Amino acid sequence: MDKDSKGVSLDEFIFRKLQPIRILRGYLNNELELAEGDSIKMSRMDLDNIVSTIEIFLEEYDRVSGFRGRKGHHSDRKKTSFMDAKTQAIKTIA
Repeated sequence: MDKDSKGVSLDEFIFRKLQPIRILRGYLNNELELAEGDSIKMSRMDLDNIVSTIEIFLEEYDRVSGFRGRKGHHSDRKKTSFMDAKTQAIKTIA
């Protein structure tokens, strides 16, 4: 793959995928600052959205990294090279 070809670097891909997590962190920090006392009240919908955001990030990471959470021998895991991950990342974004 030459440098002039259209595509996204792995760093850029990871940066994009981390954006929802950064937004979520900001939201949770604001909730903590606004909370009075030791407990925080949050709507069920907000909590569901938080869980969904984390799940989406983890699913994308697992898919791109080639790791499927298999238990057992390390030799059973698919080894993903940088180029494989980059190609997969570009397919995901396109």
